[in-house]
Amino acid sequence: MSERAQPREWLSWMAVRRLYPGVALCVVLALAGSFLAEHYLTPALLLVLLLGFGFASQAGDERVQPGINFCSRQVLRIGVALLGARMGVEQLLVVGSLPLLVVLTCVPLTIGVALGLGRWLGLPTMQSLVAGVAVAICGVSAAIAVAAVLPAGRLEERRLLAVVVGVTVLGTLSMLVYPPLLSALGYTEVQAGLLLGTAIHDVAQAAGAGYLISDSAGDVATLTKLLRVALLAPLVLLLGLLLRRGRTGETEFPWFLLGFLALFCLNSLGWLPSPLQNILVSISTACLLVTMAALGMRTSLGALLAQGWQPIALLLITSLLLMVSAIGSLALFTS
Repeated sequence: MSERAQPREWLSWMAVRRLYPGVALCVVLALAGSFLAEHYLTPALLLVLLLGFGFASQAGDERVQPGINFCSRQVLRIGVALLGARMGVEQLLVVGSLPLLVVLTCVPLTIGVALGLGRWLGLPTMQSLVAGVAVAICGVSAAIAVAAVLPAGRLEERRLLAVVVGVTVLGTLSMLVYPPLLSALGYTEVQAGLLLGTAIHDVAQAAGAGYLISDSAGDVATLTKLLRVALLAPLVLLLGLLLRRGRTGETEFPWFLLGFLALFCLNSLGWLPSPLQNILVSISTACLLVTMAALGMRTSLGALLAQGWQPIALLLITSLLLMVSAIGSLALFTS
C-alpha cells in the first residue's frame, strides 16, 4: 500500500466510524417505523418521526451527533434527487386538460395565500412557503424537497417538523372525510376523483380516498394527484435558483437538483427501465424515512408544541382553501 493511500483510507475509515452510531440509530428507527406502519396501516413517515421524538434525548450525545447531522442533510438531498424517478410528463398527457386547468389554478393560488396568511399570522416567510408547497403539491415530500434548497439557517428544523406533522395529520383526516362528503354533495365519480386528487396532500391518501368511492374515481384521483406531483420538479428547481441569487457566499449550489431534473427527464422520455425506477423510488423512500428519524431526534416535542396554534391554523386554512378552490375551478371550467 502506498504512503499516499494510507492517509486517505485512514480518513475514510475515521469518517465511517464517526458517522456510524448516528446513522445506525436513524436506520433502526426508520425500519421500526416501517414495520409498525405495515401492521397498523399508519403513514410510515409520521411513525418514524414520532419514534425520533422519543429518542430526542439521544441527539445530545456527541457520539451520535455527526451521524444524525449527516442524515438530516446529505441523506435528505439524496432522497430528494431520487424523487425525480417518480415523475414524468406522460402523467400530464393521460389525465386530459380539465385536471390540468384545475391544478394550475389551485396550486399557485394556495401557495400565494399561504405566504400572505403566514405573514398575517406572524410566521417566518420560509415556513409559510414550505407549508404552502406541502399543501398545494404533495405533502411531506414537497415540504422536505423545498426545505432542502433553502439556504442554511433560513428555516428552523422545528418549524419544518410543524409542517410535516400537520400536513400528515390533515391529509389522513381528509382521506376519511372528503369521500363521503363529496358523495353527499352529488358529485359524479369522475368529478369526485378530480377533487380528491386536487385537494388531498399525499399520493397514497388521494388514491385511497378515490378508491373508497369507486375504481374510476380512484383512477382519476391518482392521475390528478400525479399532475400536482409533477409540478414539484420545476418549482423546486426554480426556488433553488431564486433563493441562491445574490447569496453566493452564504449557500452552496444545490447540485442534487440536477440529479432530480435528470431523473425526471429520463423518466419522461421512457429511458428509465421499470426495475431501475422501482429501485430508485425505494431508495428515495428509505432516504426520506431515515431523514425523518434524524429530524425527529434533533427537535424536542416540547419545542414543536411551543410554536403555538399558528402553524396548524395556516395548514388547516390552506387545506380547506385548496378544496374550495378546486370546487370553484371545476364549476368554472365545466360551465
